[in-house]
Amino acid sequence: MFPMKIRYPKREQRKEQSSTALIGAAIDLFANRGYEETTLESVADKAGLHVQTLYRHFPTKSDLSQAISHEGLMKFEEYYRARECDALTAWRDWIKLRARAVKKRGAAEYSQEIINLWSYPTTHTSKLKISYRYEEVLAEGIAEDMNIDVNRDPLPLLIACMLWGGNLHAVQDWANSGGKTDLEKVTLRVVDTVRDQFQHLLSGSKRHQSR
Repeated sequence: MFPMKIRYPKREQRKEQSSTALIGAAIDLFANRGYEETTLESVADKAGLHVQTLYRHFPTKSDLSQAISHEGLMKFEEYYRARECDALTAWRDWIKLRARAVKKRGAAEYSQEIINLWSYPTTHTSKLKISYRYEEVLAEGIAEDMNIDVNRDPLPLLIACMLWGGNLHAVQDWANSGGKTDLEKVTLRVVDTVRDQFQHLLSGSKRHQSR
């Protein structure tokens, strides 16, 4: 028999807390200083941890930047899985929450932060995987609302690509303008335009009927 693997809940909890602190510190420093000017030592210092602790979690700055993208995806998936409405409404609510969080921080300042954050070099493959996963999660929900098999009909994925790609372009245009436009308005316009085009296909879903 193989020996039973011993688990240490407190140790695992501390490990998770350290990882969360390091990611939060990196997001702040990448946004305000830029990727190139941020050192792993400064990230560890801001998180209140020894740099060797950081190396155990993230051996390189690239690993840390990829973890940031993955963290945002995980938060979205958790929010999306817990929805009690149709997929497009859930996505619209998520976009609205993110836009209002930006407004509280200050549009002009945060627009530059977004430009800085987008400049950090996650690998091309990693970026594609993150984008594909957002699209897949959205497509699964849309397919459920449309009562079709996402593996047989490409329409839910097409709609998801419109939502995700359109949002990326809207946010980038907003950031490049220096935050002078209304982020909530421009990003929600993407969702509403897509929904207007496909509402007739979604109106029969169980979630729509229960609202």
